[in-house]
Amino acid sequence: MLIVSLFRLSSKNINRAITNHHFFQDPTMSEPIQNNVNEEPDFGKRPKAKSSRRTFLISAGVGVLVVGIGGKLGWEYLRKNVTAIAEKRAPSAKVPDEPFAWFTVNADNTIVFHVPKIEMGQGIHTSLAQIAADELDADWNTFHVVQADTAQGFDGGTQNTFGSVSVAALYAPIREASATVRETLRQAAARRLNTTAENIVAKNSVMALRTDATKRLTYGELVAGQQGKWTLAKNAPLKAAKDFTMIGKSIPRVDIRDKVTGRAIYGLDARLPNMLYGAVARAPRYGAKLKSAQAGEVATMKGVVKVVIENGFAGVVAERRSIARAAAALIQCEWEGGVTQSQDAFDALTHVPDDKNNAVAIQEHGSVGEHRAERDVIAQYKTSIAVHAHLEPQAALADVRIKGKIVEGITIFASTQTPSMVCSMVAEALGVDKEKIIVKPTYSGGGFGRRMGFDVGVEAALLSRAVGKPVHVGWTREEEMRYGFYRPPTHHVLRGNVGSDGKIATFEHEIASGDVLLSFASFAGGAVAGAVADAFGVDPGALVGALSEYDVPHLRVLSHRVKLPFLTASWRGLGLMPNVFARESFIDELAHSAKKDPMQFRLEHLPDTELGRRYRAALEQVKKMSAWNTPPEVGRARGVAFCLQAHTVAAQVAEVSVTDGRLKVHRVWAAVDPGMAVNPNGAIAQMQGAIVMGLSSIFHEKISFKNGIAEAKNFDDYPLLTLPQVPDITVELMTSSDVPHGMGEVGIGPIAAAVGNALFALTGKRMRELPFALEALA
Repeated sequence: MLIVSLFRLSSKNINRAITNHHFFQDPTMSEPIQNNVNEEPDFGKRPKAKSSRRTFLISAGVGVLVVGIGGKLGWEYLRKNVTAIAEKRAPSAKVPDEPFAWFTVNADNTIVFHVPKIEMGQGIHTSLAQIAADELDADWNTFHVVQADTAQGFDGGTQNTFGSVSVAALYAPIREASATVRETLRQAAARRLNTTAENIVAKNSVMALRTDATKRLTYGELVAGQQGKWTLAKNAPLKAAKDFTMIGKSIPRVDIRDKVTGRAIYGLDARLPNMLYGAVARAPRYGAKLKSAQAGEVATMKGVVKVVIENGFAGVVAERRSIARAAAALIQCEWEGGVTQSQDAFDALTHVPDDKNNAVAIQEHGSVGEHRAERDVIAQYKTSIAVHAHLEPQAALADVRIKGKIVEGITIFASTQTPSMVCSMVAEALGVDKEKIIVKPTYSGGGFGRRMGFDVGVEAALLSRAVGKPVHVGWTREEEMRYGFYRPPTHHVLRGNVGSDGKIATFEHEIASGDVLLSFASFAGGAVAGAVADAFGVDPGALVGALSEYDVPHLRVLSHRVKLPFLTASWRGLGLMPNVFARESFIDELAHSAKKDPMQFRLEHLPDTELGRRYRAALEQVKKMSAWNTPPEVGRARGVAFCLQAHTVAAQVAEVSVTDGRLKVHRVWAAVDPGMAVNPNGAIAQMQGAIVMGLSSIFHEKISFKNGIAEAKNFDDYPLLTLPQVPDITVELMTSSDVPHGMGEVGIGPIAAAVGNALFALTGKRMRELPFALEALA
């Protein structure tokens, strides 16, 4: 594998590349994930993570932008084929060599499963535990799940949680590790019972003699009785699907009891003895730098422990959070630079230009330019800036332990999607070795990409170092909306025509988008990193969902990178919803221009490939579910859209009405092919949640800037979808594989186009912006 480092974010190499995010995937290209878990463990050393296979790595803002491919390589080749390269890669993960790193088996026969992925409400702890317990033949009633911290031995890329790849990337490694532990215990039981491994049956954390079940040893007894190092079983066989007892079952969530009873610890809940509270002075405009600061009267305020002013940072440590926040606002600060423009300037920047010289063709075949015609249909679509609006704002508790003037160790509790990034950025900010830092991820009250940020962990660590005590920093909603990062705005221009045979002859989609991943390089990496990102010019995150699924002879998809003065980055689905909204709405326009049924029109343009057959099956299923060929109630209409993301195919039909100018989405049907579902109820919940989040963007979500700062401060200025607006959502899962694919984001892709297409069918008015211009319906 060739590994080319395109840029580093800083001279200190602040972070590793994130390894398991795959932005454009074709399941027909997948390779089996292989992991060596048969090496003898050394319990005296922390297990090392290793790469399991060829991997496509892109981390343009979190560390090193790395592209690993096994063949033709060149700068222009990478720019123009980043999408196609990624399509051929399946999710993978770096996992510990030592399979026992996943488990702690106690003498009382309880088993603790150390989960590297972060639980943000998506149910990942449950799904991964099901995989492990099933392959291990463990007793679910005594099988406990805990969040692994950064000292557990998992590579940072394995712990980082985003991109709908957690289950897909860890399905094989967890099964292999669990099978190795199971077979190692089986061999130990055989020795203890004076028989062969073939005569030992594993069930419910017990190894029993096949011919006499009374002769048995629990897993706990086997581990407690082990002397010296384990000799790991080699080539441990995996269960056949027919023998699964938990994989594929709707097992109740492992975290539900603690969350219902209030025992679950989120970032805002983290507490330590003698803990203090911190708050940070904020600029009056986005991106402004602190030029100077004076503590003034803040230093003598009751309850204030210390005012911290250093290296462009100003904050307060206090006995209570309310005191810290009030005091931080009173620090006398002078700011310089930052954003000064208002929304009109950003709208003008986010525009597909007439000049195509800087455009990058990410998908192209045939000759679009030579087959344009006067009858071309030309359309434009736009999406707005949005915030993540997760329930829990950013929060972290840092405990910086100092002896003399030397930092001996740092422990950080944080609601984060990227523990390794928090670790690296705290190390950078405090000038300490990463080996001295342990990040303990808490539950997160939603993530949606926002918890890729590291800011609050750094703030808490700086304040804790200043006072030598644990300090907790919890952002307010206003801070979250004004000083985080945003979903980028997009502009789409599409052009196409339908031939006399009723088939699409040409299709062109131009995408202008703010950054999703390259933005981290430009903002956090300095001039060199920003210059290389500019030269690369293609943001893979912004192009999720950009590839056309249709069989068209002359097709081209062009990317135009928009550089905005504020930070735009990951948001649920990355570019999926904007790109699918534009393309699937335009396909509807072509269908109507050809006087074709939109469902049938899509079916007639699918490729005759394995993936095309999956598209067809999902569309046919949702057609059946929604009774597409049966007219809806009077005053209602239906629309259809579909997409591919993280190897999963999702097709949706929405049924809508308009009464007194008010849009009502009555029903949404979704047919989803995730390969196979480890926890069907969990997969359905992910689809439902993604649809609701997409509907919120249809009805409400938009943030605008005025004089360099976001205007919205809270949910009174930034409304979300309400329960009365949530439609009846029916989801059916389809099985097409023996491995699971991603479910966290795919559902957000089709919903805007499905609703918009239904609205057009009902009213003849095409919705071309997110959120929809609903006033046009009055």
